[in-house]
Amino acid sequence: MEATLSHYFGYDTFRPGQKEIISKIISHRNVLGVLPTGGGKSICYQVPGLMLGGTTIVISPLISLMKDQVDQLKASGISAAFLNSSLTQKQQKAIEQQLLNGEIQFLYVAPERFDNDYFISLLHQLPIRLVAFDEAHCISKWGHDFRPSYQDVIYKVFDLPQDFAIVALTATATAEVQKDIMSRLNINKADEVKTSTKRRNLVFKVNPTYQRQKFVIDYVNQHKQEAGIIYCSTRKQVEELHEALEDNNVNSTIYHAGLTNKERERAQNDFVYDRVRVVVATNAFGMGIDKSNVRFVIHYNMPGDMESYYQEAGRAGRDGLKSDCILLFSERDIGLHQYFISSSKADDDYKDKMGEKLTKMIQYTKTKKCLEATLVHYFEPNEKLEECQQCSNCVRENKTYDMTHEAKMIISCIARMKQQESYGVIIQVLRGELTDYIRYCEYDKLSTHGIMKDYTTSDLSHLIDELRFKGYLNENDEILTCDSNVKSLLNAEKVVFTTPFKRKSKEKVSINTVEGVDKALFDELKGVRQKLSEQLDIAPVSVFSDYTLEEFAKRKPESKQDMISIDGVGSYKLKHYCPKFLETIQSYKAQI
Repeated sequence: MEATLSHYFGYDTFRPGQKEIISKIISHRNVLGVLPTGGGKSICYQVPGLMLGGTTIVISPLISLMKDQVDQLKASGISAAFLNSSLTQKQQKAIEQQLLNGEIQFLYVAPERFDNDYFISLLHQLPIRLVAFDEAHCISKWGHDFRPSYQDVIYKVFDLPQDFAIVALTATATAEVQKDIMSRLNINKADEVKTSTKRRNLVFKVNPTYQRQKFVIDYVNQHKQEAGIIYCSTRKQVEELHEALEDNNVNSTIYHAGLTNKERERAQNDFVYDRVRVVVATNAFGMGIDKSNVRFVIHYNMPGDMESYYQEAGRAGRDGLKSDCILLFSERDIGLHQYFISSSKADDDYKDKMGEKLTKMIQYTKTKKCLEATLVHYFEPNEKLEECQQCSNCVRENKTYDMTHEAKMIISCIARMKQQESYGVIIQVLRGELTDYIRYCEYDKLSTHGIMKDYTTSDLSHLIDELRFKGYLNENDEILTCDSNVKSLLNAEKVVFTTPFKRKSKEKVSINTVEGVDKALFDELKGVRQKLSEQLDIAPVSVFSDYTLEEFAKRKPESKQDMISIDGVGSYKLKHYCPKFLETIQSYKAQI
């Protein structure tokens, strides 16, 4: 397993969750993998596909996603192809013949391709060992990007005669969506693999500025060497912001559904191939765009739900380097999404669900708690939380209220209860309320009953949330328990600060830079990568990611043996790509 990973992809170890998913697939079990954006979902079907042999069918929602994935595989010396409407009849026939000849290991198709009877008959003749559902949240009605065609294809997959495993992969699935996917694909609960949504290289920021256009222009000009995506809610805003950037000498392109297929493809390629560094787009852009060196994602408007926001923001920093995810928020954004929901032709249940999701999104823009922890809690309520210490809320200098005394009272109350209780019951006891349940449990006899009677329910919720987000309290199915680290508070080893309960403060946006890299060499290596990209007609990051180039610029390897130890350098790339980079590094070192 590790040998396959190292040989083709240049990595010595798997990321969290990958090995477990691959092991289950090799054992012929259907699996659901929920990994964060940029967490290496593709590896989860590519490695077992290579190990199992035969043909792996990858069901993918977008043409752009297919092309990127196929380019990446070919760049690693792996045979892959896609069948979709962008190909001519002659090109499709050639690929079909290659499939029958056993010359293609990975075939990418859209779910609609299964409506074609000839394609189904072709599949019957292939040695299929694995079927992968990429962006699997599209399967569920409750997913943020539901596509009926994804549900329709499931029955046709199950009707295929071959004996194969199924893997479904997504980054943005709530517990409800995960359950729905597993039910439809016959995946057992024991075969669900989830990892944390945390991506510590992403710095989340919310900025309620009224001068959005000025903010974007200033930010982009301060990050002139960096690639980024700016999302707007409407086509009109995309075009206006694009014009403003061009007027300020920022080379950018636009992407939205109102452009022709050719215009969209050109815009996407200009961005992926580093011909422009900024793309201004609606949410029509980005799913599956495999450009690992996106250093910032700015949302010009608030999205309608947390899933969309996290997926779009998560397109930053896929190479693991520090990247900014900035949400510019205005109250006007709320009305637009309320209009989208009310004018939808969906049923009332769906509208209600979308309304709930919008409420959660609004809460994210207004919370004073850690933004990363807020996102983690949304997708996995039972995960232990901790503050990231880098989001705009964590670095904000407004946690001036020492709540250590209140923290001790809350912890003492929870510790004295004879069983684990929910937020609501704990607050009632602290406030000294008398209910039948409190009397039945004899909580009214506790010394902590009414110990915080002068605090409102809202105050106590704020204080308990602060302890929860700092990791002093843990939550499991809405039940709160004390973490072992509360001893440090009770023993006066630590103090806890929070925001004054009703005070508002202004946000600051800090700038993060990468240190320890020889920037002059890095720029030269980028030039080498660009030339190789143009010669091979593949995206620059398919040659090597920014992360790998930065490692080259830090370590200055002198031989292929030095290079193979760097993440992202596999046997194929070592042989075909590395000589050019070694030559550049040696030449550079000779001049300094």
